[in-house]
Formats: sequence, C-alpha cells, structure tokens
Amino acid sequence: MPAVTDSMPADRSERSHYVRFPAPWVAGCSDTGQRHKTNQDAMCLAVRDEGRHAAMLAVADGVTTAEGSEVASLVAAETAVESLIEAHQNGQPTNLAFVHAFEAANQAVLEAREEPSACTLIAASIEDGTIAVGNVGDSRAYWLGDDGSCQLLSTDDSMAQARIMLGMSRDDAEQSSQAHAITKWLGRQSTNVTPSVITLVPQTNGWLLMCSDGLWNYASSPEAMSGLFQSMLGRSPSPAFLAEALVEWANGQGGRDNITAVLARIEH
Repeated sequence: MPAVTDSMPADRSERSHYVRFPAPWVAGCSDTGQRHKTNQDAMCLAVRDEGRHAAMLAVADGVTTAEGSEVASLVAAETAVESLIEAHQNGQPTNLAFVHAFEAANQAVLEAREEPSACTLIAASIEDGTIAVGNVGDSRAYWLGDDGSCQLLSTDDSMAQARIMLGMSRDDAEQSSQAHAITKWLGRQSTNVTPSVITLVPQTNGWLLMCSDGLWNYASSPEAMSGLFQSMLGRSPSPAFLAEALVEWANGQGGRDNITAVLARIEH
C-alpha cells in the first residue's frame, strides 16, 4: 500500500496542539487540553489515493499514571499503522492483521523504555468501502452516516462498560466510581492485548470518527456525538476543520484530558 503517512511531531512542545491532513478526505487534531502539562495522546494517519481510497489510522492514549506514556502512545500508534500496511500488502485476513498489529504495538511499547509505560490503542483500516476497527482500552470509533445514523463501532475495555453489560444505564455507568478504570491496555503489566475487532460496510456515505476519551467524555452516546458532529458539519465539510473544531469544543467543555479526533470521509 504505497501511502502518505502523517504522524505526530516528536518534540514534546510541538505536540501541545497539532493538526495532520495527509489527504483531503482524512485529517486529525490532537491537543493537550486544559489540565495536563503534556499531551500523552498520539495519532498516525496513512492514506493511499491511487484508485480507490484506502487508509490505516490509529489513535493511542497514554495511561496518565504511567511515566513515559507520551512515548508509549507515539510508538504504539506508529507501529500499529506500519503493521496494518504490511498486512494489507500481504493480503492477510482482517482479524489476523489487527491481532498482529496490536501485538507488534505492545512489543514496541515494552521496548521503547527501560521501564515500560502503558497506553490504549484504537486502529482502523478503510479499503474498498469497508471499515474495520480494532480496539484495546477506551478510545473510540463512531460511524456517522449522512442519513443521520450514528453507530459506536468500538467496545470500551473499562469498568463503566462492564457495568453497562451488567444492565446499568450508560449515563449511570459512566458516572459511577472508577468508571474510567481500564481493564485492557498495551505495555507495562498487560496480560491481554488481543483487540476487539468489528467490520462495517456502510450503506450510505458518511464519516469515521476516532477519538480519545478527552472528546467522548463530553458526548458519550451515539446520539450525543451525532448531534455534536452535525452542528460542526454545518460550519464546514473539511475534515481538518471538523477535527480541530471537535477538539476546540472539548476544550470549551473543560478540557479535563488530552483530546484527539481523527476523521475520514467515506463515499461510495
């Protein structure tokens, strides 16, 4: 997959706020937020524009309590995208490609520092109108259709999600004690790095949104995220504008965490 890859700056200060747009239909924005000193989120975007559009995308969120998590997120996002590109070139089945990509990302996190750090990771491949998403942790992917539909494609590995699965409402679960405690991650002391993988073949044109919890904390449900996105879309259809507008909005809500939003426009 000959690709244009756009990742994050290596310099810590440059990561405080940056926008990447490797193609007119793909863009991402990442920001430190209002309460953290460093941006422990990272993103990596790789696109191919010859023939049908294709992309490999990743968002990683460093675990705040783990020292060096800004390095963990960086190497995890880049390694996952590199692995997915290689798998695509070799014709590897989707699920196996994601399993190998997350294993490689985990190993990269462990090897990046003498004292390994930790992060979450969500990655996506877009090819021939099909979207595949793999996830470990609590960063998310949403499908936002032009018909007004919105679907949460990922499943959080968190205490809140465990309570939702036991019957608690989303609102109550996400406000409960230790709601954001993650049950799976990459790196230090991780025991399971196998991602949950979902494949979607959209029936309408629309958008793939991938984001860290710094954004979805303020608009968690598909309905809330859809309403927010539609309000932004009315101002401009540019992926770069929309990604930055979503980050700006989250900062306006308090910016309690690092914020990353990646968008890809999908058209048949």
